[in-house]
Amino acid sequence: DGGSHHPDGSWSHEDAEVECVILEVSHSQERQDLPFLADEYILGSNGRTQVVIGIDLENQEKKGKEARVTIWRPRYIEENGQAVLEAAETETGIFRAVDGSLVDGERILRIGLKDFWYWPDYLRIDDIPGEITISFSQLYEIAQKAEVRAERRDHGRRKMQHENQLKRRRVRSPPQQLTESDEERFKAAEKRVKRQLSDEDSDYIPE
Repeated sequence: DGGSHHPDGSWSHEDAEVECVILEVSHSQERQDLPFLADEYILGSNGRTQVVIGIDLENQEKKGKEARVTIWRPRYIEENGQAVLEAAETETGIFRAVDGSLVDGERILRIGLKDFWYWPDYLRIDDIPGEITISFSQLYEIAQKAEVRAERRDHGRRKMQHENQLKRRRVRSPPQQLTESDEERFKAAEKRVKRQLSDEDSDYIPE
């Protein structure tokens, strides 16, 4: 199901029934998940998700700082006379080297405006003009800033874990239980109401 995972970013036309352009960012321990996430989004939406952008960030002292971007799109292939939908890897490239330097900064990724909506078959999607471009140098800057923010958050969490503070949480009150005397009192009141209604009915004289 394409909705079982929450992406890091998603975009689509306001009238689209699914998110058509998906962004997923992974770190070294998660990189093997990216192709499967592409399957989840594209196959789970029956091909309505048009683009999955995967950014794989490495930022470990022993392994370096290599970063790669990969794009998947829906593609139909023929198997045994039937059309089979798959998530096809259409583009990939390294934009940050192991030493942390920019790679191939002028290279451009292109996302067409037509990719932001799943167009019915009767529309010629190639006739829809316009595109969004992002360079490898822009991806590099985005990755650098994202890692700085992530490191600050991690540092803040580690700092809070070592702070010793006395804290008091609210205690939920247990639901009120009826005692036997309460139940007897309610039953007696109910009998009085019934008796009163019965007396009123017996006093009623039709005109």
